Amino acid sequence: MDHPTSSHGSSTEHRRSRRRRCTVTGGLQARRLPTLIAPGVEAEALLRSTLDALSAHIAVLDEAGTIIAVNQAWRAFAHASGYADENHGVGMNYLAVCERAASLSQEAARTAEALREIMAGARSEFRMEYPCRSPQGPRWFQLRVTRPDQAPTRRIVIAHEDITEVKRTQQELARLSGRLMHLQDEERRAIARELHDTTAQNLLAITLNASRLHGQVRDVEESARRILEETFELAEQSLQEVRTLSYLLHPPLLDDVGLTAALSWLARGFSARSGIQVDVAIEGSGEPLSRPIATALYRVAQEALSNVHRHSGSKRARLALYRTDGSIQLDIVDDGTGLKAPVRATGEDAQLIGVGISGMRLRLEQLGGRLEIRSSPLGTWVGASVPAQSRSANEHSPGELPKMPPDEP
Repeated sequence: MDHPTSSHGSSTEHRRSRRRRCTVTGGLQARRLPTLIAPGVEAEALLRSTLDALSAHIAVLDEAGTIIAVNQAWRAFAHASGYADENHGVGMNYLAVCERAASLSQEAARTAEALREIMAGARSEFRMEYPCRSPQGPRWFQLRVTRPDQAPTRRIVIAHEDITEVKRTQQELARLSGRLMHLQDEERRAIARELHDTTAQNLLAITLNASRLHGQVRDVEESARRILEETFELAEQSLQEVRTLSYLLHPPLLDDVGLTAALSWLARGFSARSGIQVDVAIEGSGEPLSRPIATALYRVAQEALSNVHRHSGSKRARLALYRTDGSIQLDIVDDGTGLKAPVRATGEDAQLIGVGISGMRLRLEQLGGRLEIRSSPLGTWVGASVPAQSRSANEHSPGELPKMPPDEP
C-alpha cells in the first residue's frame, strides 16, 4: 500500500516541479529581447563589422570599466597617435586611466566621475566636448558615454566623435558675426557723427533763425505769430530728438572721455525717459579701456537697461562697474518680477529670452568674456565679465582652434 502512495506522490511532485520550471522558463522568455539578428548570421562578426563601419572611435567596457572591445576607428587613431600597444587598449581599465589623469586634466576628472555614476546606475548617459592633439594637428572631439538599458549583461559604450570641422565652422561663424557687429558699430558711429555734425547743426540754425525772426516781427497777425512759434517749437523738439538719437547710436563720450562717463550719461538719460531710477556705482577704472571692450560693455548695459524697462516692472535698478582679478565686471540688477523664462543662463537656455541677449553674449565672447543671467520672481541680475586685456576673435587665423592644451586629456 505504501508503494503506490509513494509512486502517486512522486508523480504529483514531478508535475509540480515541471510547472515551476515552465513558469520560470516562461518568465525568462518574457524578459528576453526580441530577435534582431536573422538565423544563421554570426552575432560576433555582425557586431564587429557594424562597429568598424562607424566613424566614431568606440570602445565597449565591462561592468568594472575594463575595455573588452574596440572598433577600427579607435585602433587607427591609437596606432597613429602611438598611445596603445598591439591590443589597442583592450584589457586596459578605462576608468583607472581617467582617474590617473584626473589631477592633470579637468576633462579626465569629469569623465571619471561620470563613469562611476553610470557604473553605479545613478545616470545612463554623459556628453562632453574636449580638445585633443593628434598627428593631423589640433582636433576637437565629443565624448559620449552610454549604458544600454536592455542589454542582458551590463556594458558601457564609449564613443569619441571628431567634431573638428563643426568647431571650425562655429569659429568662422563667430568670426563673421564679430566682424558684422564691428561694421555695425562703425556704421552707427558714422551715422551718429553725421547727425550731430550736420543734421543737428542745421536744426540749430533753424531754431536760431526762428528765434530772431520772432523777435523782429511784431506787427503781424496773431495767426502768423502762432505759426512762427509752432515752427520754433518743432525745430527745438526735432533738434533734441536728433541729438538723443545720435547719442543712443554712439555716444561721443565713449570715444572722447571713456566708458565711465558714457555709462553715467546712459543711466541719467534712461531714468529721464523711463521713470526708472538707476543707481550707478563705478569704482576706480584704472587705465583706459580699449575701444572694443568699452563698446561691448556699453552695449550690454544699454540692452540690459532696455530689458529692465520692457520686462521687469521694476521702478529701480542698479548699474555697477568694477575691476576684479584682471577682468572688468559690469552688473545690472533690478528688483522686478524676473524674466518670463526663468533662467540661470550661461548657454543655450538664454536663447529663450531673446535676440538681444544672444547679441550681448556674442559681443563678450568675441573678447574672451562671458555673460551670466540669474532671474527669479525677486528680480534679475545680469553680469558681464571681460578680460582687461582682450584679443578679439577676429585676430585668430581661420584654421586656429582656441583653448588647446599641450597634451591630450
